[in-house]
Amino acid sequence: MTKKRKTKKDKSNSSTADFVLLFLLPIVVVIFISLFLKAEIKTLQKKIYQKEKRVEIMQNQLEARLVDVQKLSAESRIVEIAKSKLGMVRINGSIENIFVSKLKIDQIKRIVDSKYE
Repeated sequence: MTKKRKTKKDKSNSSTADFVLLFLLPIVVVIFISLFLKAEIKTLQKKIYQKEKRVEIMQNQLEARLVDVQKLSAESRIVEIAKSKLGMVRINGSIENIFVSKLKIDQIKRIVDSKYE
């Protein structure tokens, strides 16, 4: 009779082990994986937020530099520097454009080259 009781206990032990392996272990694994993924998602979201803030700061710096470039390249500033520091004079009238054909330029070049050879 003692042998029968041992086999029943062995069966109950093996059924408990089977229960743990087949049902509880996968559930525990899924819980751990989900917790890991949640922590990883939070970490990645934090990194995304930090990168977005950095991009925003860089865009603000870029806009500030563009404003500085516009100020430095303003016509009124350039004219003032040209007059005061370089002694240049601005012509108020319109500038006359002269158009010369390439043929005329080639003819003049040949004449000059022949005289200085």
